[in-house]
Amino acid sequence: MTQPAPTSRPVVSVYGTLSMLAAIMFFGFMTIGMPLPVLPVYVHETLGYGSFVVGVTIGIQSVVTLLLRSYAGRTVDTRGPRRAVLTGLCGCAAAGVLYLIASMIPNPTLALGVLFAGRVVLGFGESLLLTGGMSWGIGLLGAAHASKAISWQGVSMYTAIAVGAPFGAYLLESAGFTVVALVSIVVPAISFTIALRLPAAAPVGGTRLPFLRVVGLVWRPGLAMTLGSIGYAVIAAFITLYYASHGWTGAAYALTLYSGCFIGMRVLFAHAVDRFGGRRVAMCSLVFSALGQFLLWGAVHPNMALIGAGLTGLGFSLVFPALGVEALRSVPPQNRGAALAAYSAFFDLALGLIGPMAGLVANYFGYASIFFCGALGGIVAILMIARLPHANADHAPVGPAGGGH
Repeated sequence: MTQPAPTSRPVVSVYGTLSMLAAIMFFGFMTIGMPLPVLPVYVHETLGYGSFVVGVTIGIQSVVTLLLRSYAGRTVDTRGPRRAVLTGLCGCAAAGVLYLIASMIPNPTLALGVLFAGRVVLGFGESLLLTGGMSWGIGLLGAAHASKAISWQGVSMYTAIAVGAPFGAYLLESAGFTVVALVSIVVPAISFTIALRLPAAAPVGGTRLPFLRVVGLVWRPGLAMTLGSIGYAVIAAFITLYYASHGWTGAAYALTLYSGCFIGMRVLFAHAVDRFGGRRVAMCSLVFSALGQFLLWGAVHPNMALIGAGLTGLGFSLVFPALGVEALRSVPPQNRGAALAAYSAFFDLALGLIGPMAGLVANYFGYASIFFCGALGGIVAILMIARLPHANADHAPVGPAGGGH
């Protein structure tokens, strides 16, 4: 028997719950934000490997997250999002332990292998944390607050990147990679403590679609997300080395500006998806993202690159929730976790594949060329979104009456 959501949800404060979930996501994703400017430097300068290995080191985490999306969605839908989040945070802390072990190994090959293991474990943790976090908010607050749950989680994630990137770079420069690893163990423990204080959201009853069927329902907005995410993927993996290739300093601040603009858009235009619709918001946003990527491609001064990073952040900010709400409308409520997992898998696909591919492009054409690829990806995504079919209203879980705000 399907359990009606209103009677199965505990009575909670909307913004109190969103704030607690945001804090959980913030400290959890610090383990993802801190290594972004740290690992390329550590792998390239300390271990002595080239751009392709740097790309693989960054991207392998997302490949693992992608492969485990089905498991994450099934865990959320059958065992509840709270359990998924707690398990994911344990994975994040375990990744920090493996970073710590790698920092103590003098052999570069062995150290790289342990570092890869840490990235694999972090991919496991991120898969459960991301899917569980979004589902937890929707489960506690109801489908009418789906866009808020997704948006607040995105704000907390990118705030973690905005704070974590320069913080990680500072720790690396002032104290070394070992201290970065130690902090990567502590921050998910803080999230774990907060998560224990938030009530569980019961899984929604009913017949569940096979995961591949869910993928078939959400693949169009998901693939558009993949193409639109290229800009973020290349900034995350290569902005440090891009700056170094020009002899510039302050790459971590490009990530900070990107994340700051991302957060500002989410705060100032939180209801844009509800007011204008997912398609229109996603298409307009990707125009700004593509412009930012073109600026990074042609940058001749670090300030020009900073503006490009900021425009990319402005553009990408609302793409994920806009297309995410469209994806949720395509499936029944009892498959919400699987839908979020399948949709998020396309973001993992972007980060997992684009890192190594961009590394190869950079080796042959230079680091600036990867941002040109990011701009082209945004343009193709706009064309895809314009052709998205209308969602099946019978499955739409978003909005008080099942159809949207």
